[in-house]
Amino acid sequence: MDLVTPGFGLIYWQAAGLAYIAFWIYALIDLVRADFKDQNSKLVWVLIILIAPFGCFLYLGFSRRDKKGGFNPDFSKISKSKNR
Repeated sequence: MDLVTPGFGLIYWQAAGLAYIAFWIYALIDLVRADFKDQNSKLVWVLIILIAPFGCFLYLGFSRRDKKGGFNPDFSKISKSKNR
């Protein structure tokens, strides 16, 4: 009956599951706090996070261009001062 007793590998699966849940919660909190350019973007991202198996990673990777504001540096001033 060695097939029934869990081995040491179970700890890795549990750690991976906890990490996934942590990313999922972080993505939902970030989604609630974010302002989006389009009205329906937030609803679409909620559905992607909740339904898609790795939706939280899709949100964290691709949602930056849908959000208002954010980090948008103006490099044109730097290039003009170097050319002088």
